[in-house]
Amino acid sequence: MHQVPVDDDRSATKPPMTTAPSTRSQRRPLFAVLSGLLILLGAAGGALVFLNTGASVEVLAARVHVARGVVMTAEMFTTVTIAPNQQLTYLGAEELSSLLGKRAAHDVAAGALVGPGAGVEAMIPATGRSVVGLSLPPGAEPAIPLLVGDQVRVILTEPAYACAAGETGIADAGTGCSVDVVIPGLVVATARDAASGQVTVSVDVAAADAPRTAAAAALGRAAVVLDSRDN
Repeated sequence: MHQVPVDDDRSATKPPMTTAPSTRSQRRPLFAVLSGLLILLGAAGGALVFLNTGASVEVLAARVHVARGVVMTAEMFTTVTIAPNQQLTYLGAEELSSLLGKRAAHDVAAGALVGPGAGVEAMIPATGRSVVGLSLPPGAEPAIPLLVGDQVRVILTEPAYACAAGETGIADAGTGCSVDVVIPGLVVATARDAASGQVTVSVDVAAADAPRTAAAAALGRAAVVLDSRDN
């Protein structure tokens, strides 16, 4: 048996194998930087949330039940500490003086937060007054939009039999009786129906005039006249 001689020279001259540098190892520093930035951003966001939730404000709350219409005193209120909440309306503790001496606009339950509209100078209607709602079709009110606080006169066009029945009216020099009755009032609320153009006006009138005013309004025999706003 003959042995095949090994070509040692060919194997010796074979060039050594080399490997290209790994691109993965080159990207590791970039990934490390990005990871560090994300960690820092997350920490900053967490700190901001903590600071926002950790902040607190002192607000007014009712110590006892505050009934609508009562004159408010400092003993009725206390202060509580809460986290700021944009979905809640409340008065800060420093605004207590703005309520003192005013009347409660609505009931406030004991322990409830006190809102900005809790106090009013005077209740509406006052003693001896009534609020009448007038639904006015186009032409029964001025083209100038009525505003809360406007001094107005409600003109009641009574039916002709009112004079014959001896109803109180405005004396007329020619006939001795007029079927137009004038009721002075104060606008306390307004609303307009955009579709129909109809205006609803709540008018503060003397309690004695309220029944006739409401009846005339229900029959469509009422109109509103705006007086000077310079008074």
